[in-house]
Amino acid sequence: MPPAITCYGAAGKIGGNKILLEDGEARIFFDFGIDFDRSGMFFNELLRPRPGRGLLDPLALELIPPLEGLYRRDLELPGLWERMRRNPVYRKLTRGGGGPAVDAVLISHPHLDHNGDVSYLDCAMPIVSTRAGAAIARAMQVTGPSSFEREMTYASLRAEKEGKLGSARGEAYQLRPFLFLEGPLGADARAFWLGAGSTSRKGLQAAAAEAFPGTVAGLAVRYWPVDHSIPGAVGYAVQTSAGWVGYSGDIRFHGRRGGQTRAFAEGLAALHPRALLCEGTHLESAVGRIGEEEILARVVPILARYAGKLAIADFGPRNVERLQVFLDAARRTKRMLLLQPKDAYLLRTLHLFEPELYPAPDAGSNVGLFDDPKSAPRPWERETREAWRAPIVCAADVSEKPGGYILADSLWDLNDLADLEGISGGVYLFSNSRAYDDEQAADLDRLRHWVRWLRLDLIGDPDDPASPCLHASGHACGDELVEFVRTVKPEILIPIHTEHPDWWEEKLKGGGIEIRKPEIGKGIPI
Repeated sequence: MPPAITCYGAAGKIGGNKILLEDGEARIFFDFGIDFDRSGMFFNELLRPRPGRGLLDPLALELIPPLEGLYRRDLELPGLWERMRRNPVYRKLTRGGGGPAVDAVLISHPHLDHNGDVSYLDCAMPIVSTRAGAAIARAMQVTGPSSFEREMTYASLRAEKEGKLGSARGEAYQLRPFLFLEGPLGADARAFWLGAGSTSRKGLQAAAAEAFPGTVAGLAVRYWPVDHSIPGAVGYAVQTSAGWVGYSGDIRFHGRRGGQTRAFAEGLAALHPRALLCEGTHLESAVGRIGEEEILARVVPILARYAGKLAIADFGPRNVERLQVFLDAARRTKRMLLLQPKDAYLLRTLHLFEPELYPAPDAGSNVGLFDDPKSAPRPWERETREAWRAPIVCAADVSEKPGGYILADSLWDLNDLADLEGISGGVYLFSNSRAYDDEQAADLDRLRHWVRWLRLDLIGDPDDPASPCLHASGHACGDELVEFVRTVKPEILIPIHTEHPDWWEEKLKGGGIEIRKPEIGKGIPI
């Protein structure tokens, strides 16, 4: 069959990227992420898909596409696909010989709207990722809640009994086959990946953990590191029979690695691509856009004003650049940055996989571990404390000398602050994005209630026009994206990860670039 691209997510909306590239017998997915908008229509933190029904809930509610042969067989109940075949988007992707229906999934970065639904995929399907991206996915799975929805790197196999799915007794976890873009893992990282990174004595069934060979099903694949708000982000290009197809993933230019995104544009341009799949999260102008260095310049004088008082920093849990901002700010104001155990575990895993890029989190003189009280700490928490070489600071220490610390925190950790005394008059630095839906807005209101109860000053509230902005977006603005596309100069632009695909038509008018807007489940020939 001639090359074609089919979007099963990210068409006319932000996130949920699931983009299938087909060329002859070759099938490749660009990302396989969660559609948070649609998921939020049916579920919240307490109401979740039923583990005992496997794939039924996510398929019936159209959270994942009805592609028979794509998913884990252990999550299928009898009669599932007979029901799903009524969906107009249904396709059967199974192959003779019993191999995976798709040759590989190319993961651009480890945000859940790009990799979260990998959990449902056939455990034999190769996952292509950066080492940092794989490290983050493993850390998220180990430290997060145990759930069949978050089995991105290894899966707990299920078995059907009397019409319900339960744990397959005696079965080890099934490790997913990962192919690492930068080359093979070091010995310590490999040992961790193949066994020490699980959370149970069940162990892991062996699977590939090798270097990516540079091709998928005979198609050449190239990648470039890009600037984004999480480590390990890349963009891709795949050489099809019609020419190269580029995929931006999520990109920005105003972070500390903005030059990498520019190099990506130049590298794609040199390939003279037939098509480009480009994100468009923020298509507004760059007015008011700030970078990490400007956040640092704003935070330091704020901390100086609150000398002798506790400072709390709230930022994205995997935004390592922002963590570095607060580490630098702590150093300049003679404070110690206190990490939560889950953040320390993630940073230790990153260091294990990429020691040249990410230093050991406990190597600095002004970083510590906050010893949040747990009645029954999980194995990874005990391991983190046992391996930690820097100070471990408890609530009593913070209460005794609140001005000596910046506590990395978030809404989900705020109940630990009830243990602290003498912190009134301190500052809560909100260095996170604004609320994008009603549920996030409700969470932000809960945070405000906590801050008021603790008698802290909230700075960085995104809904307060008088409060300084302490957040740098993870995405390029419209002007930058237009320049990116004009630099790459594809024959065809397919706008994805945007609510406004029509925006591109006026911006690229007369530029010789054809725009083909995607629709869910409809192939775009290239």
